[in-house]
Amino acid sequence: MISVRAASKNLALLLTSILLVLLPLEAGVRLIEPREVMRYFFMSPDSSISHRFIPGAKGHYKTTEFDVEYSINALGLRDREITLAKPGGVKRILMLGDSFTEGDGVKSSETFSSQLQRMLDTASAGQRWEVINAGVGSYSPLLEYLYLTRQGLQLNPDLVILNFDLSDVYDDINYTHLARFDNRGVPVGVAPELEHVPGNWLEAGLVGIKDFCKDHFRLYNFTRLRINRFLEGARRDMNVSGDVHYDKYAFLRPQYVPHDSDWQLSFRYLLMVRDTLKARGIDFWVTVYPYGLQVGPHEWHAGRQFWGFQTDTVYSTWPQDTMEKFCRNNGVPAINMCNDFIREHETVSPLYHDYNGHWKPAGHTIVARRLLASITRYAAGADPL
Repeated sequence: MISVRAASKNLALLLTSILLVLLPLEAGVRLIEPREVMRYFFMSPDSSISHRFIPGAKGHYKTTEFDVEYSINALGLRDREITLAKPGGVKRILMLGDSFTEGDGVKSSETFSSQLQRMLDTASAGQRWEVINAGVGSYSPLLEYLYLTRQGLQLNPDLVILNFDLSDVYDDINYTHLARFDNRGVPVGVAPELEHVPGNWLEAGLVGIKDFCKDHFRLYNFTRLRINRFLEGARRDMNVSGDVHYDKYAFLRPQYVPHDSDWQLSFRYLLMVRDTLKARGIDFWVTVYPYGLQVGPHEWHAGRQFWGFQTDTVYSTWPQDTMEKFCRNNGVPAINMCNDFIREHETVSPLYHDYNGHWKPAGHTIVARRLLASITRYAAGADPL
């Protein structure tokens, strides 16, 4: 029988051996890769608006598909530094949206907001424009309304463009469960998503070790980002029933049964944004755009397989048509860019990252060009559509 002393000695030997292996690896990773390579180095939970970018955060967001620099300005936006007060003689365009607007997977200079800014700088005669990118991953009309009323209006925009993503319907349903409302039913805050609570001391200890490694060892993040896809596959909910309460891609499933009530919350929050801006004389537009599997049979190939969609299939754009119709019926100009992407795909491909599913720079260019045409007409007093 092994004595306690011998067991302790063997354990110490094992730990020493592990350290002798890990320390050189940690040193090597520190030479080749920065520490901030995961999104959680730029994001923070927020008691009023679920989550936000950390003002002043800098680093790299890296996956197996891309490695892009992140620089968050003093206002908590992934954009250049701007003043809260609007400069004289300038018209401001405030972009609201989720990770597509934020520019997940591309440089800040490649986002459609940045590309549009350069296009306006070149094309505009006499009028100065300032395009502000307020996109944040996983935002939806509820969070965008809260951001607008807390900070966005302080920027004194002349035009607000909300870039609506199909996953916003799923997000609005879930954020509403975490929301607080006043006695008039107006949302006043959304709590951060509930974190998993360890069920026992052993699980709590393992979580603590993981968090310590995440914060102090680059080897942890180096390894994590390279196996992240497999971790997502191991823990994701395989519900593909077409129920938008549980499946963010429900609208595109062949088994989805349309229900007007599925859109109810997003429609409500969009009208709240409309009314808030209208009361201040600020113009408001909504854009809708397609996912890769709605554009071409080989776009978003790995991602569509991961999420249970057919390969070599192009899916309908009826959900975007539904949002466009709702907006126009409620006095909100709506720009549907599905056909723009489908036409561009005939000569330029891929437009989307194969697994991540967000736009490559060419996809952002499509959006920037379409918005440039609309803003040019708008500036001339014509219908922007």
